[in-house]
Parts: sequence; C-alpha cells; structure tokens
Amino acid sequence: MLQVDPSADPDVIEAAYKRLAHKYHPDHNRGDIRAEERMKRINEAFRVLGRADLRADYDARSGARLPELEILPAEVVLRAFDSSAHEINFSVRLSQVGGPPFDPSIHRIDLTLAPPWHLADVHWHWSRDSLPADVDFTLAFGDGVLEPGATLSGDIDLTVTAR
Repeated sequence: MLQVDPSADPDVIEAAYKRLAHKYHPDHNRGDIRAEERMKRINEAFRVLGRADLRADYDARSGARLPELEILPAEVVLRAFDSSAHEINFSVRLSQVGGPPFDPSIHRIDLTLAPPWHLADVHWHWSRDSLPADVDFTLAFGDGVLEPGATLSGDIDLTVTAR
C-alpha cells in the first residue's frame, strides 16, 4: 500500500506516507471516492507500520519478514548402526540466525527429510517452543531397509511460514 520494501526503515515509510497522502488527500481530490478510499487504506498502513508492535505482528502474519532459522547439522550421516534395530534416533539443533523473533503462535516450522529418510516413518519433536532448541528425531524402518555396515546420509530441509 505504501509502495516500500518490506524491510524499509521508519524514515522511508514516513516519506512514502507523506508522498502518497499528498497525492490522494481529499483536499486535492474533491469528490473522488476512489481517492478517499485509497487515503483511508494509506492511513491504516501507516498506522500499522508506524508502530513497532503492530508492524512485527503484521510482518509475521503476512510473511513479509519471516524469521531466518538454521538447523545444524543440515545433513545427518549415520554409520555403524545396529541393523537389527528398527529405529534410529538422533538430534539436531534449531536456532535463529536473523529476521524478526520466532513466535510459535505466529510461525510454523516444517522439517522435511530428503532420501533415504523417506523410507522411514519419521517422528520429531523439539525440546521447547523457544529457540535455540533441540529437535529429536525417531526414524522407524521396516524389515530389510537397514543393512549391516551401511551408511545412511540425508539432508533436513527447513521451512518457516506464517500461520
């Protein structure tokens, strides 16, 4: 609405507001209902983006600025596991590296395991809703999948979205 980059500083937002307010203000557009409606939307956008708490909520919900998270290690290599076992357990560390603060009531995390993990029934949970946190995985394999002396290696993809 204000025609600014999602990461714009408050000064840039205010300058854009002033420019658009001058262009669409009812005093400059007498009788133009479309300009009046546009001015209402410009005012609301400036009200939200002008307050840090409202902007953070808007950014999180709109996906304009999502938290940047990383999972370490991003690739898991399992060696010398017991092939008679049908489950493998391992943990990784999830932490925030940038963007607005992660809020589990606003943001959703999806973890996807790349092959060969697709052969397993995957269950995961994390130690707490705040970051950093440990993510514990349990991979349950059917008969004949885990072979003696085999090495399993696969990536874990991380996606953050707004709810």
